[in-house]
Amino acid sequence: MNRNTVVNGNLIGILGGIILSTDSLFIRLMAVDNSWLIVVLRGVLMWAVMFAVWGLWPKSRAVLGVPWITRQNLLPALFFCAASACFVNALNRGNIATVLVIISSTPFVSAIISRLFFATKIDRSLMGAAMVGMLGVVIVMTGRQSGYDGSANYFALATAVCMALAFIFASRVEQGTLALPSLGGVLASVVVSLFAGSGLVTPLLALHAGQWGWLVIEGALIIPVAMGLISLSTRYVPPANAGLFLLLETALAPLWIYLFLQQAPTLNAVLGGGIIIMAVISQTLRVKKQAAIAL
Repeated sequence: MNRNTVVNGNLIGILGGIILSTDSLFIRLMAVDNSWLIVVLRGVLMWAVMFAVWGLWPKSRAVLGVPWITRQNLLPALFFCAASACFVNALNRGNIATVLVIISSTPFVSAIISRLFFATKIDRSLMGAAMVGMLGVVIVMTGRQSGYDGSANYFALATAVCMALAFIFASRVEQGTLALPSLGGVLASVVVSLFAGSGLVTPLLALHAGQWGWLVIEGALIIPVAMGLISLSTRYVPPANAGLFLLLETALAPLWIYLFLQQAPTLNAVLGGGIIIMAVISQTLRVKKQAAIAL
């Protein structure tokens, strides 16, 4: 893996992270109380867009991959599926800044899982940063948020774990990976629909034009493009590094929420988020220093 490839992978991931940072705002603008309905509709929209591109633009297939489950893409699709369901529930139930700080632990979770379960050699400094980052997560999760469902924090932590596993397995897919998040999204739609059944019909019929508009923007544009780019970046940078792009959402999303919805972050979110971000910055600077010395 040469230096230009790593740079390109970082640029792809950064672009995906910036686009992804608007996702939380759109979910709140939908004002749809039923989180499972959002999971179903956005999963269908994500996959529909991906399938349309795959069918109408043959040259894209090498990057997209196939729009159906195969033996090779099954595991990343399953974890993207679980992450999609947990992410929406976390955002719809809790304080957005708090939820995103917890999810920002994804690169650290990825590093720990890679070391413990896949015998991947992880730099000691990264493992140290991971431990510090997880301390930040503990601080955030112990904070009380009046007016919010406490289960949101657990959905957020589950999102981080599932995203970490999705990145790990996506990096092992030999074919295109851009469509994996969309494939996971539609898989979540199918699973939720099977369990919810007719329970989703009433809230679906109650949606008005404005809610449909936000749903289409979020499900058919923001998520497929953002998650697709971050997933694609795992072909050029390590999975643990790819998770760092999610920190752009942690940094920018609360700003969009505060500007448009006037929802301020909690004190625990600020303290824990500061610890996580400092851990990431210190690790990033150390890696850059090592790379400069190696040249």
